Amino acid sequence: MQSISDNTLLDKVKAEESASFALLYKFYFAPIASYVKRNQGNNEDAEDIFQETVLVLLQKVREPDFVLTSSLKTYLYAISKNLWLKRLRDNKIKFSDSANVDFEIEPFEIEQEISKEEKVTSWLSKITENCQRILKAIFYYQEPMSALMAKMGWKNKHTAANQQYKCIQQIKKERQKEKGLD
Repeated sequence: MQSISDNTLLDKVKAEESASFALLYKFYFAPIASYVKRNQGNNEDAEDIFQETVLVLLQKVREPDFVLTSSLKTYLYAISKNLWLKRLRDNKIKFSDSANVDFEIEPFEIEQEISKEEKVTSWLSKITENCQRILKAIFYYQEPMSALMAKMGWKNKHTAANQQYKCIQQIKKERQKEKGLD
């Protein structure tokens, strides 16, 4: 197996080299997927969490004061664990993480009649057109933030991150409205 140093890989991620993302997947997806699946997730959940983890990593390595203080594997695992626990909390699933590895989750009902894709499409249709374009560019088309910044006329990364946050908040608000109606 070819090896690459964590710092070299981070430099490639920061430069958004497509090969770096393939290497992240090759080396780090399996342990993250295993964690998610051990804790009431499935393959789709694992893929979602891994993608979110990579997005967080990309945002972090772009920060000028970013310093990796652990192994990249440990760092990615911690990000993904936090994202997964947050998703479980958001879905109001109770858990106890005493062993810091696996935890038990009380069963919960999943609505069978509406698929996740239909729900996301529904939520997207209820937010502003501007946010629809932004979120689709970022999450569906995986457009690099630098290209999106130029396309949208944003002056800096802070503005871009702010816009992304506001749009995600709109989705969360629509999701909460739907939960209130259930």
